[in-house]
Amino acid sequence: MTHDLDDLFALAKAQTAAVVPSDALIARVLADGAREQPRTPRLPPAAPVRFWMRVSAWFGGGGMLAGMGTAMVAGLYLGFAQPVALLQLTDAFVGMGSLDSVDLMPGIDALLSEE
Repeated sequence: MTHDLDDLFALAKAQTAAVVPSDALIARVLADGAREQPRTPRLPPAAPVRFWMRVSAWFGGGGMLAGMGTAMVAGLYLGFAQPVALLQLTDAFVGMGSLDSVDLMPGIDALLSEE
């Protein structure tokens, strides 16, 4: 026996309209739910937890702190492992074979000289 989709929806709608839970059933379900709720008092977080809550709030939330931690780990890995592709990119960018001779913190002598 085949039915069109509209017929099946109409049949389901007619069946669900006739099923209404009684007030006694709803009261029993709510009473069971209230009985199953945890009864332990909510304690304030311990001092280390409060500290990390403040730190994460300072960085903009837990998600932001996780992102910064991930970026830190990636930076440590790239600095320590030095993958070949990264070395090739560095060579193309700097134009040298090594970064040992690049002055990353130049002095201010060039700015102070009188011309």
